[in-house]
Amino acid sequence: MSKASRDSARVVIQARFRDSVDRDVSGLAAQHCQERRLSAPDGTPAHTLCLGSHEAVTRLIWDTFEPGWADVVYVYDGHRTEQTRYLSAKLHLTVALAAAGDELTPGVSAALTGARRALDALWLAWAGYQATTTDALAHAVTEFEDVR
Repeated sequence: MSKASRDSARVVIQARFRDSVDRDVSGLAAQHCQERRLSAPDGTPAHTLCLGSHEAVTRLIWDTFEPGWADVVYVYDGHRTEQTRYLSAKLHLTVALAAAGDELTPGVSAALTGARRALDALWLAWAGYQATTTDALAHAVTEFEDVR
């Protein structure tokens, strides 16, 4: 396999990743905050901070994301588990951030770290699955051969 075909397949996979896996969980986060009667430190109901927070929370999680290929291998059984974990971690971060009044508290930092780890795990499964199930993208993974 040539390096050019590998790199081309990787560009296609990377371009599709965010749009394919990220979802707006702000409505569900607002519901969680409302059910638990959470408030920010200044007394603002936390659910009001969740609504419309999708872009900001997503940017916070994704701002340091770098898709690595070293650990991507063929994946035959999908990525549903990893996507569920990522969206759950994003939901937890959204709720924690709203309850903290959008301040970067230790709890928010821990939730952010968890969301970023879940995103990395999702990337590995998702990229591997894309290469496994799409012949044209199979070149992205170099699990069994060296790139020339």
